[in-house]
Amino acid sequence: MTKKILIAAILCVAMASYSHNSHSQGRLVSETYIVKTGDTLWKISEQFIQKNTYGPRDIREFYHGILENNQELFSGRQPGDIYPGDKLAVNYWTR
Repeated sequence: MTKKILIAAILCVAMASYSHNSHSQGRLVSETYIVKTGDTLWKISEQFIQKNTYGPRDIREFYHGILENNQELFSGRQPGDIYPGDKLAVNYWTR
């Protein structure tokens, strides 16, 4: 049992160290986007991928990131259903 706890602790420290180092030169930016008529999650993702200046990212990361950051908004809706006036939390990285 002690061995398992020690291994788990080592893994946690290693993962935290990797996570910290992987974005140590970048800055996480969080914005609130208010949905307008005609918007889709893909269009919003395209807008925010342009703001991301810290390394290449795939547009699917933004799309799924928006869904993940706004789980409360999307509960009871089909994924991607957005309406004018919805407020979306969107994250991206800058140098």
